[in-house]
Amino acid sequence: MRVWLHSFWVAMVLIGCMWGMYEIGAKQIGNMNTKKAALETPVTSTQASQKLVDRDAVVEAFDWTDDKGVGLEYNEAELLQMQKDPDNHNYKKVLRRFVQSELKTEIESFQTIGSQLNPRRILVATTDGMLYEVTMKKRSNHRQMWTVERYNMTAGYRTDVEQEQDLLPEDMYPTYRVMELAEADLQIQAWAKPLIQNSQGHTFNTALNGKTYLLIKTSQSETDSVEIEGIRIWVEEMLVHYQTYEFGQGADRSILNNYLLIEVPETAGSGVTFYNTVTVVR
Repeated sequence: MRVWLHSFWVAMVLIGCMWGMYEIGAKQIGNMNTKKAALETPVTSTQASQKLVDRDAVVEAFDWTDDKGVGLEYNEAELLQMQKDPDNHNYKKVLRRFVQSELKTEIESFQTIGSQLNPRRILVATTDGMLYEVTMKKRSNHRQMWTVERYNMTAGYRTDVEQEQDLLPEDMYPTYRVMELAEADLQIQAWAKPLIQNSQGHTFNTALNGKTYLLIKTSQSETDSVEIEGIRIWVEEMLVHYQTYEFGQGADRSILNNYLLIEVPETAGSGVTFYNTVTVVR
């Protein structure tokens, strides 16, 4: 009887071991099949959009390439017609329309690359997985209108750059308008004209009818220029960031701004502070 019981327990142990080995083998086979299926499954567009690249590496690749892409040219008649469209004075609208009409795709994200605002280089990622380097120029002699000057592209990447967006309340970033002297109210013209003619690289501000007017003037040099970077309002103080440029004698005169006259439909109870964030010497 004891011999029989001993044999029974030995048989049960052997059966248990064999069942455990079967389970382990089955799991291994299942894992192998899962891995094989994953390798054989086509990558979906959703998975592809997860692929990220180093933005700096992409910019460097564009810088080093000998092929600078496609250049665009405009005659004077075209420019005069284009400047009548108010959308052409917003570089984001010009960029989006260019991508839709000329590149036949949509923008997924974009970001300005480099510190210079005019001409402005922009890295654009599109919804079809392409990366473009787009160069845009704001033309001071055509009512501060933006045009696309050149573009270049590479394929098969996604960028980790998020679309430009304001993370703070919208009222911190007031809308503003860069205007010609002749477009301003007569009182503003009377205030700004002598400052433009006589000042040597100064900033000025005044208020009229609930609006703030800003004047940023370069030196008397014909090759100095100024660009607005952005305007914020913080605790009723208006913070104005701008950039100055010193170009050589061979500079493209169409991008030079001897002064900027800006209308902001807000008042600054705590005053206006100007910051020259970048000075570029060419």
